[in-house]
Amino acid sequence: MSKWQIQGSRVYGKGQSYNCTNKVTAEQLQSTLNQYETTVNLQSNIDKQFDKITKELIQVKMTLNILNEEVNQLSGDINDLNRNNR
Repeated sequence: MSKWQIQGSRVYGKGQSYNCTNKVTAEQLQSTLNQYETTVNLQSNIDKQFDKITKELIQVKMTLNILNEEVNQLSGDINDLNRNNR
C-alpha cells in the first residue's frame, strides 16, 4: 500500500500531486487520502476472502451431495440384504 506524502502544503503520491492553500489543509487531505487507500485495500482483501469462502462452500456442497448419494446407495443395499435374509 502506498502512503500519500506531504511536503509543505503539497500532498503527493501514486503519480499525483495536490497543492493546498495551507499546511493544515494539506495534512487533512493527506489523512483522508490515506484513509481511503486503507479502505480500498481492506475492501479488496474482503472481496478476495469472500471469493475464497464461496468456492470452499461450493466444494463442501458438492462433497455433501456425493456423500448423500453414497448413503442412499448403502441404505438401499442394506434394505436389499434385509429382504433377502427373510
